[in-house]
Amino acid sequence: MQTVAPTTTQTQTGQAATSSSSATTSTKKETGVAEAVDFQNFLTLLTAQLKNQDPLDPADSTEFVAQLAQFSSVEQLVSANDKLDSIASSIVADGIDKYASWIGREVESEGTSAYFDGVEPVKFRLSSSTEAASVTTSIFDQAGNEVAQVNAANTSAVQSWNGQVNGETVSPGVYTISATYYDADGAVLSNEIANTFSGVREVRLNGDKPAIVLQSGFEVDPSKITGLGIKS
Repeated sequence: MQTVAPTTTQTQTGQAATSSSSATTSTKKETGVAEAVDFQNFLTLLTAQLKNQDPLDPADSTEFVAQLAQFSSVEQLVSANDKLDSIASSIVADGIDKYASWIGREVESEGTSAYFDGVEPVKFRLSSSTEAASVTTSIFDQAGNEVAQVNAANTSAVQSWNGQVNGETVSPGVYTISATYYDADGAVLSNEIANTFSGVREVRLNGDKPAIVLQSGFEVDPSKITGLGIKS
């Protein structure tokens, strides 16, 4: 005669399983897969599940093996993600470090507005056009208003604007230097924003991308830097 140890009823077992399932679901919603319970907690849950199963209808052992395998896979993925985050952080740090030596030096930036401090002339560079018969260079303020047209040569050599309009010095501020190239008949061939020169104030991260902060306060992508000069 087979003896069966006392146990909970089927209804009690179902309630316990439901309670355990609800607790697990709540935990996953709060922490997410990336912060899943650790191995000790998993063993605790597994033990509780074994204690509350119906001895007359026990769970298939293969089910526990499958659960263990799933947990092991998640644990490995979390570990891999941690390592990838560490590698990414290291790469980002290196991205800043390699530009640290630029701080205090003068850089030439492509198509960037310049800051006129009221004293020092603004240096700029045009790309020049071999097809153009003439070039007109205009100065625009931060609001986009044209404040002056200045004499400039159709050359890629460095030129400068002294910050004056009709003999008067303009107010300190941000200015954009634009060039328009014309052919012999006066037709427009092309337009461009001149490269400008500025000192580097700092290097910072915008998200995971490094940015060069100029003395004017502008943030420039390092790919827009076309020249690096001596200490400013």
